[in-house]
Amino acid sequence: MPIYEYRCRGCESEFEKLVDARAVVACPSCGSPQVMRLLSLFGAKTESRLAGSAGPSAGGCCGGGGCGCH
Repeated sequence: MPIYEYRCRGCESEFEKLVDARAVVACPSCGSPQVMRLLSLFGAKTESRLAGSAGPSAGGCCGGGGCGCH
């Protein structure tokens, strides 16, 4: 089952709920069934390296991840 994000039309609180897509959802703050499903966005972590920066290829890192530089 997916997690959906909602906003209550009564009290304006936002919440997440793990629900079947056909389930009736009520606001956990005020109990109102007048909720709106929000468009969910996700984030992705990316890594960029600048030329000349220390890294495994430059010898500036342990290469094993144990030093905390990752």
